[in-house]
Amino acid sequence: MVALSDQLTLLLDDWLDAKRPAVTDDYGREPMLASREGRTNKTTLRAYVYRGTRPCVYSSECPHDRGIGECSAVERDTAYECPSSVSPHAIRRGSITHSLNSDMPDKVVSDRANVSQRVIEQHYDQRTEREKMEQRREYLDNL
Repeated sequence: MVALSDQLTLLLDDWLDAKRPAVTDDYGREPMLASREGRTNKTTLRAYVYRGTRPCVYSSECPHDRGIGECSAVERDTAYECPSSVSPHAIRRGSITHSLNSDMPDKVVSDRANVSQRVIEQHYDQRTEREKMEQRREYLDNL
């Protein structure tokens, strides 16, 4: 179980009502992330993230001094070639770090992300030691 904000719940309801194809997977389930062929596979989802994180998608400009018409990364299947596009894992890492920076207790972050606190410390927490110290200080000052 994962708690979602009201705003995200409305967005997902809209997707289910208006956009999600009416398909089932091999087990008769209705996957949330679906295509006309059924459950969307991991490779397709990864490609969506690469495509959606290219700066030219949301700004119409390229920070890498490439012309939009001549850049190979502008093509659907080569979005991963853009130096600014990121993988789904980078989004996961950023989400975990954002939660940690928002003073969400480590245990809550761990449970929500389904990852141990040890793994968060070793691989996900991007905060510097100084940032952690300042965050602890602010927390203690507000008790």
